[in-house]
Amino acid sequence: MVLDLRFADGGVLRIGTPESGRSVTLLPGLGVHRLTFRLRVETVLASAGCNQVHLGGEAWAEHLGGGPQWIGLLAPAVVPLAPTGEAAEAALSMAVTNDQVLALERARGGRELPLRLDLAAALPQSTANPCAQGQETRRVAAEDWDAQVRALTTMLAGPDAATGRR
Repeated sequence: MVLDLRFADGGVLRIGTPESGRSVTLLPGLGVHRLTFRLRVETVLASAGCNQVHLGGEAWAEHLGGGPQWIGLLAPAVVPLAPTGEAAEAALSMAVTNDQVLALERARGGRELPLRLDLAAALPQSTANPCAQGQETRRVAAEDWDAQVRALTTMLAGPDAATGRR
């Protein structure tokens, strides 16, 4: 999905998925993991005098019978703006615990993982209303998410997991 963020001064930024690579990644940690969303930030119409945007927001799991499930806050990131008609990449990340990953797994039930990003953007150099908000969705294929969760569980099991020793 593509999201156009429109600012009061006429500026427009188009947010979408990157052209290559995973748009959602789960990096294993010890008890707390990093969930990262890669974004393509295209400058459709530049705001006068602005050369960066601050992006942040919240992530939600959009599935699972009981309505959206809040995952958490995305750490804000400063993204340099590309020239008009070009794009830059950004990565918004958040910490997720083992329990959060397990809750997503239980609710997902082996299906794809639909996610929603409630994004907030600010142009700190703007002289007009510098804020815009919108929602962008992602769908992580079941096999892709399964592979990422397997990598996490393998790391949690420790280096002896492959040999069967504890």
